Amino acid sequence: MELAAHISFRPAHSNLKVVLMRIFRYLQTGYLLHLMGLFSMIMVYLFGRKVLMLRAGDGNIWSLLINGYVCLYFFSLIIFSLLDARSRYQNYKMAKDRLFKYGFDVRLLKPFVYSRCQRDAIAAAVKDLDLRREWMELKQNMGFRWYHILPDMVVRNPWLLFTRDYWSKTLFVRRYNLKYFLW
Repeated sequence: MELAAHISFRPAHSNLKVVLMRIFRYLQTGYLLHLMGLFSMIMVYLFGRKVLMLRAGDGNIWSLLINGYVCLYFFSLIIFSLLDARSRYQNYKMAKDRLFKYGFDVRLLKPFVYSRCQRDAIAAAVKDLDLRREWMELKQNMGFRWYHILPDMVVRNPWLLFTRDYWSKTLFVRRYNLKYFLW
């Protein structure tokens, strides 16, 4: 009976901390995509305002069409960047679990190194598990530099953009639940 009095059933982390850390990791794994989405929101506001002013006034039809097209372009960019950021977060969670379970292995990370955004997500997972040195060596051996932003597959084969497989791996990655971590 005395032993039971010393056992605490209080969780190690509060629910608020878990939620905040998940949000922080979500923002960290796709920071470039979130910045692009934020920039696109600003551009939609500016060009949308201009379209409304041109429509209300006696504006040129060509100016109205061009500004409307630019506004729609940036609006679609918001959607694509948010879907891509969500997919990178799923990649982060999957890579973190795999790295924890199997250790640092090039074969585990190969599917996640094709674009800058994927590499940023992996860098967050590697940082959490303190495997930064191995990750930097791998990036250097594979020849990736800071200016390699576009996915390698698209640079090699631009027609890949029109395949269903590319879009499912880029924007519609299935939800992954962490098995070994809370965030």
